[in-house]
Amino acid sequence: MKTKTLRGFTLVELLVVIAIIGVLVSLLLPAVQQAREAARRMSCSNNLKQIGIAMHTYHDSMRSFPPGYFQTLGYDVRPFNTSGHQFRYCYARSILPFLEQEALWEKLDAGQKINQPSWVIPEVTTIVPGYMCPSDGSSPKVSKEGFGGNYLGVHGNTRYYDQAGNADERMNGMFFALSKVRIADVLDGTSHTLMVSEINLIPEGGVNASVTDRRGMYNMCYTGNATISAYVTPNSATPDVQEAGRFVNNEQFAPAVSAGSGGVYATYARSHHPGGVQALRVDGSVSFVGETIDSATWQAAGTRAGGEVTLEW
Repeated sequence: MKTKTLRGFTLVELLVVIAIIGVLVSLLLPAVQQAREAARRMSCSNNLKQIGIAMHTYHDSMRSFPPGYFQTLGYDVRPFNTSGHQFRYCYARSILPFLEQEALWEKLDAGQKINQPSWVIPEVTTIVPGYMCPSDGSSPKVSKEGFGGNYLGVHGNTRYYDQAGNADERMNGMFFALSKVRIADVLDGTSHTLMVSEINLIPEGGVNASVTDRRGMYNMCYTGNATISAYVTPNSATPDVQEAGRFVNNEQFAPAVSAGSGGVYATYARSHHPGGVQALRVDGSVSFVGETIDSATWQAAGTRAGGEVTLEW
């Protein structure tokens, strides 16, 4: 009687199968990563659209967009004129009621009314998901000075306070110290003017664990750290310019240098989306802007009434 011999895989055949599987996985993985990034980019775009709706709803109620900052670099909070630097918060708090965050806004406002510094009110650490880009691994960022987000208003195409006097109140974009810009003031056209774009956040710690990087800190802002300058194009290698001792230099994601005694500040548009950043226009539309955009076009988009004639972006 003959017995049937069962033949298994040889070592060579097994290695060939493993190699084929490895090749298939290597081909599939980039496609999966691209699909995930596409989903994250769509989610980021939706966040900006919601911010745009909130901005316009605020404008309908208050007849202007919210102030970029509630204090100037000189610590004077005209017309509030009380306790100087207590009011280091910005537009991101003002539009909370229109982002279905009215309860949070009421708690923050209550703390401000009893003259607490804006960055020590307990609720400033509350995370607002709509202010987070899903492609940024450092988000959400919560520090001793509160929650920081990826989406910042645009103050214009110059650096912050790069003129003599109170230049922080005379920026040429949408959000700056004590600003009350109206749609009627956007003479360049609402579909041609930047309102909000995004930055990369720096996690706490780094080289010096005692340093809190203030870029994106919505409740600790007054030196251009919560508004974007269109002075240079997105994802530029040009470093941001920040207050001395208040930033962590990150060459890969968000380089920065100290403003020193010059008092000239800038935070530039950056993102973890390959090739560019998401941008919200004043008309409420959102588009992806490539990092290869012409510098003159990007700078023109940063102004509300510059009178430039530019190509579509």
